[in-house]
Amino acid sequence: MSNHEETVKSALYMCLKVTKMYEWLLNLYVLDFFVDNHWIKLPTTWQQCFGDMDPKDLGDIISGKTNKNVLPLSFLALLKAVNSFSIPRKGSNISIMNDNYLKGMSHIKLNNLYLKHVKLKKRHEISLMSDFVYSTAIKSKCNAVMDFGSGLGHLVRILNYKYDLTVLGIEMQTQLTEEARKLDLELEYTAKKHLTEECMSKLQRPTHFNITLTSLDQLQEIELPNIINNYGLIGLHPCGDLGPLLIKHFVNCDKVKFICVVGCCYMKLSCNTDVNCGYPMSKYVNQLDNSLTYVSREIACHAIELYTQKLCKGDYKDLKVHAYRAALEKLLVELDPKLKHMPIRSVKHTNDMSFESYCEAAQQRLHVNSLLRKGVENDLNQWKRVVVMYTLRLMMAPLVETVILLDRLLYILEHGISCAIYPVFDPKISPRNHIIVGIKS
Repeated sequence: MSNHEETVKSALYMCLKVTKMYEWLLNLYVLDFFVDNHWIKLPTTWQQCFGDMDPKDLGDIISGKTNKNVLPLSFLALLKAVNSFSIPRKGSNISIMNDNYLKGMSHIKLNNLYLKHVKLKKRHEISLMSDFVYSTAIKSKCNAVMDFGSGLGHLVRILNYKYDLTVLGIEMQTQLTEEARKLDLELEYTAKKHLTEECMSKLQRPTHFNITLTSLDQLQEIELPNIINNYGLIGLHPCGDLGPLLIKHFVNCDKVKFICVVGCCYMKLSCNTDVNCGYPMSKYVNQLDNSLTYVSREIACHAIELYTQKLCKGDYKDLKVHAYRAALEKLLVELDPKLKHMPIRSVKHTNDMSFESYCEAAQQRLHVNSLLRKGVENDLNQWKRVVVMYTLRLMMAPLVETVILLDRLLYILEHGISCAIYPVFDPKISPRNHIIVGIKS
């Protein structure tokens, strides 16, 4: 395990070194493009190269496609570093136990029943996550699972009924928990049509209850059913500090034998604080120059695959809305500096939408006087540069996410527990697609 730790430390060091070198790029708000004249912040060679470049070409470059543009060496070095140091995002084909091992409601006619009322993205996630959790439970010789942020209980139902695991779903919102219980009953009612009475009599219904978690003490105080001696912790996109909280509980509680957690909402992490710190977690990263700003953590939550796919197809005219927002920001700041970064109504851009129409829709919450539009046409003519700048930032997003995920991985390794990261989901469907898996020996 020591070799594994050293490899992770080396990767973290290099990732942080690159993010520090280019934090001026990571920390640019796209809406400040015209207010702070972001274009001149680029190196001169970048300005010359990307100034008139079609965003489609930049999408091809980032995607690794052949391109005839002569690119600055510093940009090529950055792109190479991001691709080399970032955790691979392509989904893994993880083999799991054969269905013959299943003891629950694994009847073929019930497979679609588990996915009823579930949106396509969630179907993809819970299908792969449940397989992965079941496989991990078998390896850790554990037959109980606690799912945090269980929502409507879609993942809970698959693990409980199909895989015959004892599952506790913990959710903050009472309304979601009540609906989850109703969906459990609905599933059982339909299952009676396909299963024998003997099989139905052996079913154990999942447990759903409400807790708003803010500390490790709450996790330690959760009363478990008598049949549960040990269990696994799982979280499918727990928001902000909840993910790190679950990891800390896994490390500190003897009853928790494994963890499977998928990150989300990195911008909501508590950073460099003494209490409930979400980042950094590991001792090693705590000793480094490790700061990641809110905007850099926020960009790490965006979907780079879908975005570059749009660019490569030349289907990026709707991205003009970024330039519209940046141009409106400049007008607002010129009217009153106190209006900087004021929340406005979100407006979906259409190809035939004028800037005037956009402003009228966006300003409904502000109730400001008419804006002077002197020079705005010149700004709007640079809309492709706004797209290019945003793309250059987004190119670094996987590197920032890698820092956060490897920090969590190293925290677990520092406690002598085996741990790994797997890119399980298709990133085009589920951008936060890595599962951190820890198993105690």
